[in-house]
Amino acid sequence: MKKIVMFFGSDRAFVERIPKTYRNLSDIAMQMDDENKQMQLVLVGLPGNENAPSKTKKSKIKVNNFIIFADEYSSVNEHVIINFLSFISKLSITNMYIQNPPIHLQEQIKRAFGDLNIIEEIPQKYNMVTDKTIRSINIEFDKRVIGQQAVKEQILKAIFPIMNNVQCKPIVLLFYGNSGIGKTETAQFLTEQIGGKILRKQFSMYQNNEFANYLFGGKYNEKSFAKDLIARDSNVILLDEFDKAYSVFHSAFYQLFDEEIYEDQNYRVDVRHAIIICTSNYKSKDEIKEKLGDPIFNRFDGVIKFEDLSQEAKKMIATKELKELDEEKIIPENVRKILVEQSTKLENAREIRKLIKDTKSLIEIREICK
Repeated sequence: MKKIVMFFGSDRAFVERIPKTYRNLSDIAMQMDDENKQMQLVLVGLPGNENAPSKTKKSKIKVNNFIIFADEYSSVNEHVIINFLSFISKLSITNMYIQNPPIHLQEQIKRAFGDLNIIEEIPQKYNMVTDKTIRSINIEFDKRVIGQQAVKEQILKAIFPIMNNVQCKPIVLLFYGNSGIGKTETAQFLTEQIGGKILRKQFSMYQNNEFANYLFGGKYNEKSFAKDLIARDSNVILLDEFDKAYSVFHSAFYQLFDEEIYEDQNYRVDVRHAIIICTSNYKSKDEIKEKLGDPIFNRFDGVIKFEDLSQEAKKMIATKELKELDEEKIIPENVRKILVEQSTKLENAREIRKLIKDTKSLIEIREICK
């Protein structure tokens, strides 16, 4: 073997790094299984079987570029990964590229090949916050997130320490306020400004037992928080509905919020320079302290309130949504004016968007049914 690359990062970044022609783990494992099924076990020397051929040693499968994608750890038989060295001993490999190998797989490879100086460990490089990013956020924020002018300054102040990667520790922010007023939209906006695709985990979707396995890691081939973190495509991490996480699990986040590493029994993840955004529907800082407790509260670099939308903000959102959702101007001008006025009676941007989409659909249905 000439080269072993252990890459840590997203599918997109891994695909950009590997050769165009390759064979992957699932493909090779399937070929081996098929060959084993086709083999005839011959007992030489039994009466009537004297002329049967004896077993011959199988030749190794030649593979120039052997690729292991992260999602293949759960798609092949467990013994392939547990006994990985035995598996690849049946192959003649020139170059091997492995995405996000679990710790025990890394250890196997280093024990076998560590002395040969052919192992290269490559972490994905994430876009950093620069002075250009800061300027762009300042200019574009109010156009994208309407009605939250006070939020912008607090965000800029909070993320400034990681500009140009000066600070390694992640920046941890808590956004709080009612639903549908811009918290998730702000996280998406920041990701677009920095670059990459946001990692969004919705904590309300996990129940007790599921959440424990997800946070602390079960088997290497099961879903886990560390596994999702290591495969992220940007350094913006959104922990949506963080208030839904049971308090017994808060200690799992101490390391993530305090240090540059997050670790479970299968993965060790580098989270340097990350922006971690937690969202919640809490109404006040006092409520946050009471529900989350001081150990978590004191780890937030910024606790930022999103105010309920003003009447003017709702009208601006309705006007913006009409422009984006109805470019063809199917909705007549008089109806558009009514929708803008009606938006002031709604609670949030989500309801405003739904009103406009439903109105447009109804008009189109009536046109079809004429």
